[in-house]
Amino acid sequence: MIDYFSISEEGVRPQTNKGNWIAVSNPTLEEKEQLHNLFELPKNFFSLNENYSDVSFFKNYSTENEKKLCLMLFIDIQSIDEPESLPSTVTVFLTSNTLITVSEQSLVTEVLDNYEAEISSKAGGILHMIQIINRHYLLFLHEQRKMIEEISRGASNGSNRNILEKTTDTEKTLVYIDNLLKEQSKTINSLLDSSLVASDRDLAIEIELQTKQATTSVQIYREMLSSISGLINSMMDHRLNQLMKFLNTASLLLALPTLIFSLWGINTGGLLWRDSEIGSIMVVLLALIVSIVSGIYLFKKDYDT
Repeated sequence: MIDYFSISEEGVRPQTNKGNWIAVSNPTLEEKEQLHNLFELPKNFFSLNENYSDVSFFKNYSTENEKKLCLMLFIDIQSIDEPESLPSTVTVFLTSNTLITVSEQSLVTEVLDNYEAEISSKAGGILHMIQIINRHYLLFLHEQRKMIEEISRGASNGSNRNILEKTTDTEKTLVYIDNLLKEQSKTINSLLDSSLVASDRDLAIEIELQTKQATTSVQIYREMLSSISGLINSMMDHRLNQLMKFLNTASLLLALPTLIFSLWGINTGGLLWRDSEIGSIMVVLLALIVSIVSGIYLFKKDYDT
């Protein structure tokens, strides 16, 4: 689908069949061919979002006719719940007269809903689109902060399988988002350092701060999650040590009566209570007393000193 808009000092206005901003979403083969012929797009323009869905990119170049062109790729988060499986590549092609964007229709709608009257240039349209993309990342990171706090509370109450699964999934997701943001921040910085946004410096500064906030937040959250993972590992090691202490103590307590019964089973003379009618009971009582005394001693002993 192709939507046409006109960007001017009055803001963005929808057009019927032409304009200086062409917003493309899920184009058909006929629409791709039409845009290729009209704007001399690179041959692989519409396959960039398919082949390089996790890559951010900025490139200024000139055609054989000395036309100044700019090609950009940005990565948006299509789903907060599954950012890794559902990334959304935004492809931007900028000429001196026309801005062409290939993205999800929902992104264009959100940009227009928030900044329709504020977009007065093609560069402004790109910057406001990045602003929405950064907002998606910050919203996602806010949800990750809630998850980390939930993991922290669960770890404080005692780790279990559910907490370990959440920790692993969250850490994997943050690693993915961290790498996306690092690469995307380079692309955004390249755009902000170019002459394309010279007339929108205030907005460019806001975008730069927003990008730094996202990259800094994901680093902080990764460190927080790493410290919680260390706590969970320490708690698991402590529980394992306690379990091994209990098992070793139990095996020792079982070994003591076994030893006593074995000694009284020797077929030689001289053993106590051998000829007594209550000899067996006395041996059992002796084994029980030795086990109880040994158990009390072992469980009270402090092995940390």
